[in-house]
Amino acid sequence: MIEIRATAPDELRATGAVVATALMHAPHSDEDWDKYRASWEDSDSLSAWDGDRCVATMAAFRFDTLVPGEAWLPTAGVTRVGVLPTHRRQGLARRMMERLLAEARERGQVLASLRASEAVIYPRFGFGLAGDAAETVVVPADARPLSGAATGGSIRLLAHDEVLTTLPPIYARVARRPGVIARPAWMWKRYLEKATELGGDAEFVVVHTSADGIDDGFAHYKVEWKTENFVNASGRGEVYEVWGADAAVELALWDYLCSVDLVREWYCEERPVDEILRVAANDPRAYLLKVRWDEQWLRLLDVDAALTGRAYNDVDDSFSLAVTDSQFPANDGVWEISANGAKRAAVEPAVADLAADVREVSAAYLGGTPWSALAAAGRVDVRRADALAGADRLFQSSPAPFCGSGF
Repeated sequence: MIEIRATAPDELRATGAVVATALMHAPHSDEDWDKYRASWEDSDSLSAWDGDRCVATMAAFRFDTLVPGEAWLPTAGVTRVGVLPTHRRQGLARRMMERLLAEARERGQVLASLRASEAVIYPRFGFGLAGDAAETVVVPADARPLSGAATGGSIRLLAHDEVLTTLPPIYARVARRPGVIARPAWMWKRYLEKATELGGDAEFVVVHTSADGIDDGFAHYKVEWKTENFVNASGRGEVYEVWGADAAVELALWDYLCSVDLVREWYCEERPVDEILRVAANDPRAYLLKVRWDEQWLRLLDVDAALTGRAYNDVDDSFSLAVTDSQFPANDGVWEISANGAKRAAVEPAVADLAADVREVSAAYLGGTPWSALAAAGRVDVRRADALAGADRLFQSSPAPFCGSGF
């Protein structure tokens, strides 16, 4: 009989080996384990044991997520899901996920969020695709000159020992897209590991300071030679993050990046789908979209707290929404939603304007997936046709949802 239990502190490394094996990596070396131990200890971990051998694991971090209206809601950041090949298709992942979500809800976490290695798995647990990201390439020579960049400010290159103390407070002020999470200290150390060391990879951080002396944005990037000689010498860069208090600040940071000597191309693995750079570039083809991918999978654990916790757009619309949740019956009910907010309604679900499973409500929640698109895919029961347009107007988010933090 396989036992599922909370992972004890001295069992965490065994769970790490399971995740590594399941995701086709080697288990941590002693050096790597010491480096990343803090993130493993900062999680609510479950593990499955076949005798004295760990065969499956799953965990959740305790984050806060920014939702429309700029409220921060407690979130279970589901992570490190893995089952050994010898123990697949025995229901272990389902048992652990149902328990993990139930315990998160009991702790008062309103949302659950994850990054999916396989996108077809998690809808069965109530997760909806709430936000995409873009993998892009930027060609600086074709992008310049940029329009709309902030003027009058300045940009400084941080020394390696300034990075960890400078960036977190800027991020806390300026990273305001729905879906952003509050990053713990271990995450900053992981992201900025190379930028805080001398030698090794050439990673750098620049900060934008406004004309009135306020640090209001930053960019984190890497540069390297693309060739091994000086024939057709060129460099390649990778942009990890660009955050600014507004579009003008972000464009000022991009203007800096597009002026870095020798870099002929910038690669970006994870950028917002509505990146303003594409519009601001002199040649729109300088901004190449390689892949649009599913960045944020979201699950409402407490539907009432989630719907009442976010704000809605100031439009003259309202509708009633019936929600069903097979795992948490307490989430079943009807909500009236308008610009004034959401509230439970004493209305029979059968007469609500729209009806949907918690998966679809979760997909629409951050304002990046239109209700009308979900309905067109046959995933929303529409009882009042004009309610769809109103729901879109109330929920829609600009800028688009984007997290930018992998876990």
